[in-house]
Amino acid sequence: MTDPKSLVLHQIPVVGRAIRPHLKKGNYVRDEEHQAREIVETLAILDVAGVNGAFVCTFVEPLSVFSDEPHYDLDMSSLGLVKALGRGTTTTYPNMPWEPKESFHAVAAFYAARQNAL
Repeated sequence: MTDPKSLVLHQIPVVGRAIRPHLKKGNYVRDEEHQAREIVETLAILDVAGVNGAFVCTFVEPLSVFSDEPHYDLDMSSLGLVKALGRGTTTTYPNMPWEPKESFHAVAAFYAARQNAL
């Protein structure tokens, strides 16, 4: 979903600063609820199957930076549980360059409920 040409051009010294990485052409919609639901459903299936642990996506993809502008929201194509902030920090976790997505909270709730059931 990320335009690979824009990523490569962005890496060119000096000139690359003028090229902002972006998503391929299309109409994309951020759907954090869908990501959270898919992850929890998968964890539930693995739990029923008796799996003791699983690697859940990626915590953060620092090069897939969040943007309020959908065309530049590289995080939309990320499997990260948190969205990387290009600049600044979050109020949720001060001094951290990321903000939790719904999937972050959904995974925490899944394991909290599982722990309480034991």
